[in-house]
Amino acid sequence: MAVQQQVDFGLRYHVSLETTNKSFIDMYYYLINIGVPKNKADFMLRLYDPALIGVDPFDYPRLTQQLKARIAIECGRNIWYFLRECVRISTAAGKIRYKLHRGNMAQTYLFERNYNQYDIQPRQFGKTIGSCCCYLWVYNFASRNSEILFYHKDHGGSKSNLKTVKELRDNLPEYLQMKAEAMGQFGRKIKVPNTVETANNPITMNRIVTLPSARSEDQADKIARGRTSVFIYFDEYAFMPYNKTVYAAAGPAFSTAANVAKSVGAHYGIMITTTPGDLTTDEGLYAYQARNDATLWRDDYYKLSDQELKELNESNTNSNFFHVEYNYKQLGRGDDYLKEMVILLQRNWAKIRREVLLEWSEASDNNPFSKEDLSKIKDLCRDPIRTIYFGRHNQYAFNVYEDVDLRFPPIVGVDVSGALYNDSSAVTIIDSRSTRVVADFNCNYIPADDLADLLYTLVTRYMPNAIINVERSGEAIVKIYHSYHTDITTKVA
Repeated sequence: MAVQQQVDFGLRYHVSLETTNKSFIDMYYYLINIGVPKNKADFMLRLYDPALIGVDPFDYPRLTQQLKARIAIECGRNIWYFLRECVRISTAAGKIRYKLHRGNMAQTYLFERNYNQYDIQPRQFGKTIGSCCCYLWVYNFASRNSEILFYHKDHGGSKSNLKTVKELRDNLPEYLQMKAEAMGQFGRKIKVPNTVETANNPITMNRIVTLPSARSEDQADKIARGRTSVFIYFDEYAFMPYNKTVYAAAGPAFSTAANVAKSVGAHYGIMITTTPGDLTTDEGLYAYQARNDATLWRDDYYKLSDQELKELNESNTNSNFFHVEYNYKQLGRGDDYLKEMVILLQRNWAKIRREVLLEWSEASDNNPFSKEDLSKIKDLCRDPIRTIYFGRHNQYAFNVYEDVDLRFPPIVGVDVSGALYNDSSAVTIIDSRSTRVVADFNCNYIPADDLADLLYTLVTRYMPNAIINVERSGEAIVKIYHSYHTDITTKVA
């Protein structure tokens, strides 16, 4: 059985508009409609082997051995074909096909390219199923001699995810399942050990191991330390006890294994999936900080070349993760979904806010603000009417909340961190007549030179008569002040 290592994106391929999986075609046209060029938007319809056009992998009676082998090879080199044509998901109503949407499309796109990612999606949109499908792909086809670690907030959760992977495997066409038997000497069958806690592939020699949750910081350090795994999956990360210690212990060994994998062209990566947690707990706060440190994924990043995407990822000096997060409306659902979830969760608004609306809980017994106060503050928060992007890769997002009459000079307040000590650089624009906040920017990894470029672009392209008020902040303010020689009115406070 051939096993593909890293995907060669330079191979010629057919765009499989003949597929009967409509969700993949829908995403193709969605990307084209938002301005992604066709040659960048068609990745989910890739088909490298033209002999498989119109071939159903489940049509056992009419498939020759040669076609079965070609399907297996296509699965190894093409995760999109594997998901589009071969995956079947068990539900109460029967087995259904994999449905592609903006969330799992970004998840798979980054996974295929070996980027670390932090995924948040509402309930019942398949973030865990999507993860398990990715890991089944590397377990059965796209890796060899690799160990995959499953972490969860408890051992039952990681074992449940392994069970899901096995169910997905059992739903594949039989010739793609690679069940736990191998042939040894003299044609004897060798039984490969598989339990509720582990899975071993007798052909690819890949292994999935589920790990228990930690009951102490010392145990957390011991559980993760020294395991040279190229794939790590953290599920419900915001609820995992001692997640900071686990990650710190697992990180060095993973980094070593990932560098080796990279050098030989093999796949690797860390995936985090979670629902928003409680900011009054250590694990919730650490997970929230990790989320905020990561580079927020946007759909227009599909336009980037592989080199540009790499540069974008490396431009974040705080994190090498991409943060993938979509709300239920962005994933194609409306108020019917919200009503359904309100009933399903029995009007438990704490769960609804966390699992459906993706809000991080801020309530605690020793909080100086009451729940009513916090609720009022959230009600005063506004969604931007538009977002303006700055930076070489458009990685910095400026939120605009209302339009301002530019006949009256807007006031631009700048708090400079210089990307130091995990502090954020922030820009707030107020209407000089009403003093209302009309736009803002916040980033904890933007270098001072990039912030200077952002301010320069802001006032030369959008607000030529703005008054910039920059906080005095040592070397950072010197960089801001001297980066560009312009005739902008600048006041250093």
